[in-house]
Amino acid sequence: MKCFVWSLFLYASETWTLNKNTEKRIEAMEMWIFRRMQKISWKEKVTNKKVLESVGLQRPELLLTIQRRKIKYYGHLRRHDSIQKRILEGKIDRRRGRGRRRQTWLGNTQETSQMKMCEVCETALDRRRWRTVTAHLGSGMTPS
Repeated sequence: MKCFVWSLFLYASETWTLNKNTEKRIEAMEMWIFRRMQKISWKEKVTNKKVLESVGLQRPELLLTIQRRKIKYYGHLRRHDSIQKRILEGKIDRRRGRGRRRQTWLGNTQETSQMKMCEVCETALDRRRWRTVTAHLGSGMTPS
């Protein structure tokens, strides 16, 4: 599954802007794959927790993998001077449109790292510190 399905699914996932609906759909897709692997029908009323136990996992991994890739990619962009970095940090002067602001990739990265934007920008420049941030992403611990 990781060789064939995940490699196709994760292609360019570093550039996605994730919202709650997308995150739910990603986890649902992962659970659907696990159920298909175990040949568990939806009629059997088996909980996700039981399916994860039968696969040998504590929680779904796909969303965490995407978040780690995004954080690593952001660190790469911050450390290198490239066109992507200029685009990412650029501002467009114009009037803001009506309605709720759209979720941005940078805002999504900040939310994933659970740090303020100024801390994220500063930490990403130091590769060693940034690797500890990405390593502790799913554990619930905040690196010092």
